[in-house]
This record gives sequence, C-alpha cells and structure tokens, in this order.
Amino acid sequence: MDSSSKPSSQGATRGITRRQVLAGVAAFGAGVGLIGPWRWARAQSAKPILIGLTCDATGTFADSGQADRRGMILAIEEANAKGGVLGRRVEYKWEDTETDASVAVRKAQRLIERDKIDFMIGALSSGVAAPLSDLAQRYGIIYFNSNSSADTVSNEKCHRTNFVWDANHRMFANALGPLVVKNLGTRWFILTQDYVAGKNATAAARENIRKLGAEELGELLVPQGTRDFSAQLLRIRAAKPQVVIANVFGIEHTSLCEQAHEFGADKDAAWVFPQLDFPDMVTLGPKKAFGHFCTTWHYTLNEPGVKEFTERFRKRWANAPIPVPDNVSSNGYIATRELLRAIERAGTTRNHELIKALEGHVIKDNFRKYPSTIRPWDHLVGQMLYLAKTKRENEMKERHDRDDRGHRAGAGLAAPEHQQVQDGVARRHAGLRGMSQDHSACLR
Repeated sequence: MDSSSKPSSQGATRGITRRQVLAGVAAFGAGVGLIGPWRWARAQSAKPILIGLTCDATGTFADSGQADRRGMILAIEEANAKGGVLGRRVEYKWEDTETDASVAVRKAQRLIERDKIDFMIGALSSGVAAPLSDLAQRYGIIYFNSNSSADTVSNEKCHRTNFVWDANHRMFANALGPLVVKNLGTRWFILTQDYVAGKNATAAARENIRKLGAEELGELLVPQGTRDFSAQLLRIRAAKPQVVIANVFGIEHTSLCEQAHEFGADKDAAWVFPQLDFPDMVTLGPKKAFGHFCTTWHYTLNEPGVKEFTERFRKRWANAPIPVPDNVSSNGYIATRELLRAIERAGTTRNHELIKALEGHVIKDNFRKYPSTIRPWDHLVGQMLYLAKTKRENEMKERHDRDDRGHRAGAGLAAPEHQQVQDGVARRHAGLRGMSQDHSACLR
C-alpha cells in the first residue's frame, strides 16, 4: 500500500443556505422528466470541489483499486497545480470499498450524506459498480465508473448520472475472438467466475463461438473466493481443449495462474484471459504469468503523450508498489481529468450542464493512436483495445515490461454502434438478449 493509502479527510462538511434551497427548487423545475432529487455541486468560489473516490484497498481487487486511486490523485494534483477548476481547489475523500457491494454502498452513502461530495469516481468489481450507479442516480450525483467491465453497468444498470470508462466484456470478446479462432484453435473450454462480470464475459464468449464456428467443450463456474483450482484444472485436462477461456479476475485469477503453472496446465492448451488488469500480472510475477489477453493500455506504447505521462506518474509514485501507470491507473487518471475538464467547458458544476458537456465529447489526448468518444446514448467511453500475450522473463526490458502487444482493435470493431444498440433493444422486447438500451430507455 502506498504512502497515501489511508482514507483522506480532505474537505469539510458544508451546510445548505436558504438561497441554495430556493435555487434547487428552480433548477429541479427546469429538469422535469429526470428522475432523482438532482442535487448539484455548490458553485461558491470559496468552496472546494470535493470528489469521493470509491476504490478498493482490500478484497479481490485490492491491488487494482490502489492503482486506480493513484491515477485519480495525480489528475487532481495536476489540476490544483494549474490553479484548480473554475478558480476552486479540488479535494478528494477516499473510502476503501473492500470489493464488497454492501460495504461500498454504505461508505458511498456516507460520502454523499456526511461529507457532501460533489462527484464520485471509482470501481473495479462490476458487482460493486452496479449498486454504486443506482445510489448515485438516486442522489443525483454524477458517478464515473472508472474500471469495471461488465456489460450490465452500461446496459441494465445504465443511468443518466453514470459514465463508464473501461471497455466492456463484449468489446474484449469481439476483439479477441477472430484472432483466437485463427491462431489458437476452435475447441474452447470456459471458466466462469460466478458473479456478474464473469457471466457477462462468458455470454460474450458464447456469442463469438456461434459467430466464428468454434466449439464449446464445457464450462465450469468458479465461486468467488476460490483459492484451490485443482479440481477445475483436472477437468480441463480431461476435456483436452485447444483453448481455455478464463473469465476469472483479481485474486482468483492470480491463484488460478499460480496453480495452473505448478500443475503444468499452462502447457495443456492456449490460455486466453479476455480481460486482464496489469496489477494482477505484477502480483503473479513473470515466472508464473502466461497466456493471451486483451487490455486497454500500457505505458510502453509509442503513442503521443505516453512518455510524458509515464514520467510524471513515476515521479509522483516512485515509492508505490507499481510505480508505472497501467491500464487501471490510466483509466482512473483520464476519467478524473475529463471530469474536471468538463466542468471547465460547462463553466459550472451543475449536473445537467455537465452531462451535456460530457455526452459525445471526443478525447484526443488519451495516450492512444485514435481518439476516445463518450457515447451519448449509454455514456460508455469507446476506445482502442490492444491484443497481447504475456512476455517471458528473458524478453522483458525491465521488470514492469510484461506484455507483448501484437494487434490493435479500434472502438468501431469491438463495440456496437448506435443502430446495433437500438436493434438490441428490439430483440430484448421480443424476449431475446439485446446488446444495450437506447438513449431514451437507458439514460432514464
């Protein structure tokens, strides 16, 4: 845990004046048709902008949660170094959400009610992100889901106040599927972590099995908290697949890979991890890491701004467990930076104007070859994906140079466009599973 891992107490509790109450009534009247109490950040120049950071420091996603938080803090510190936002200092209050939905909701509600945060950012577990999105909608707080990947967070759990900054499992599966079939094999065995993200990822894999003509040999559900994978590894060996699709994340992913390596199962088939976070690779270590995977970013990319961002990050977090930016911390950084930029563009912290400033916005300086776009119909950030395989230890240029990226997938290839999304709604209404909801249905 890095030097700033204790929950921050920055920001003071602020009262509401009679004038603010009257202004709230007027603003609510102007926002007829939008659900929720729709409070907004108070625009008094003397008051700092207070952001609640909901990042794990314990639980399944502890390592990634802290990487996420490091990116957010750097963006806030850089904004303050330039004079703040709209002349106001930006402060944060952090709570450890513990990769536990009930704990996360309780702590987030405390941030909203007691600490009077203006905005909320953070999530790794999709099982945490969905109830946080519900909570934010209920209170009218803009919530940036920085790093969870389940399709439901921009589908069934999509809200007007919710913005999703990571790619989802359908995007990862669409990007990886054709290359897996072409280069690794068509006989697939699937491991599914038994919660919303794992199930979403496996549903996306099955869509590709049907579309690409692959064969599913079997599936095993992995309960959350599993540490012994010997039974699953024996079942996989008996099935003799060409490819193992492992939709297992966080500490469970680390435990699975350690045991697969020790058991020799990493050589039985080609292992594919459709979505893999860099902190999990670091925890695993280069001797036991293996397989092919999809990621949204890496600090060794030769793209505009990457070198400079990496240097700033290294300087700020020299003593952190992972002193380089990764896919998780870069998402946390860009999400926080874009929230603050949107406030500047809107000239206010009022939610309705801020949402308008975010919807459809194109992010050009995103440390990637092509821009990212905040899709207006579901608030998902469409971005590039990188298809990679784990480097052997003798291939690494330095200790954090862990992956070899062989292919790039643009957002248009991996993600459904608006018409496809609308078609998905029609299929759902017909009783079939759809891709997403349209603008009017989803952003309610």
